[in-house]
Amino acid sequence: MKLSAPTLLAVPVALSLGVATAAPQTDLTTNGGFETGDTSSWVSFPTPNSTFAATTDASSGSFGGEVFNPDQTTAAVIKQANLGGGVVSPGDVITISFSAKGTFANGGVAFAEFFSEINGGGVSSAEILTGGPLNLTSSWQPFVFTAVAGSDVSGGVTLQFAVVNGANSGSLAQFFVDEVSVTLPGLGANYCGANQNSLGLEASISAQGSAVASDNNLTLVASSLAPGSFGFFLTSQTTGLASNPGGSQGNLCLGGSIGRYVGPGQIQQADSVGEIALPLDLTAIPQPTGFASAAAGDTWSFQAWYRDSVAGQPTSNFTDGLTVDFQ
Repeated sequence: MKLSAPTLLAVPVALSLGVATAAPQTDLTTNGGFETGDTSSWVSFPTPNSTFAATTDASSGSFGGEVFNPDQTTAAVIKQANLGGGVVSPGDVITISFSAKGTFANGGVAFAEFFSEINGGGVSSAEILTGGPLNLTSSWQPFVFTAVAGSDVSGGVTLQFAVVNGANSGSLAQFFVDEVSVTLPGLGANYCGANQNSLGLEASISAQGSAVASDNNLTLVASSLAPGSFGFFLTSQTTGLASNPGGSQGNLCLGGSIGRYVGPGQIQQADSVGEIALPLDLTAIPQPTGFASAAAGDTWSFQAWYRDSVAGQPTSNFTDGLTVDFQ
């Protein structure tokens, strides 16, 4: 299929680029709020008689998670495992948040633990959040922690909850958890707002990985596109603002020499949730006359263009812009 690109022209219109805002955080978890109504995407290591299930007793939304462990001298474990492999970098500051409550008797407790995983086995760091058992009551309460990724996170990171009973007779633990997220700070700064598309949404661009140029680990993600639409990413070292270039419904947020990621496999079709993603080779950034390399001290801006339709008529649109300062 041949996909024609929009004509990217500089339009001499005095428009505001808007205030740059920090890029949104990237949540690495899946089904952290149990809103699928089940425990999918969670890994469970039960005891002989423990249970782990979604429950309608939730901190928010329709569902939460419940672990019940009645077995003495055991630990029932649930986890969101190996999150962000290839995205998390050593030394990244990661925010862990969740809501929890519990009922315990005769020595029952619950722990929240965080691991930096090594691909193939082992960990480069491990910590018990709060340094001991969670201080839980029978009412929901929020918890927020920060952790620093270890020296090797080739296997991603893992957030684990251990619901533990001691040797005392009648020891039991009932643990509820909801609103679980493990987030990385967003890379770069978003600017130049997007116009609404056929879904009534403003498509956005974000970046995952590292802003250290020599790491060569940066992935662009465009979200809230029309599912099934084709799109590709653009880049320039110059920001700009052109309204409705080439008849598009959106705003071109780039100026100067604009490169297009239209090589083999780079023109993509949005998935069922309206996303496309592209890992970049920072040694081969496309430009009109060839390729350039990102270096420490460089600033590059990115945007995505995508197909859309209005009242059944084909058109195109853009995400907002994203500027990344490379180190």
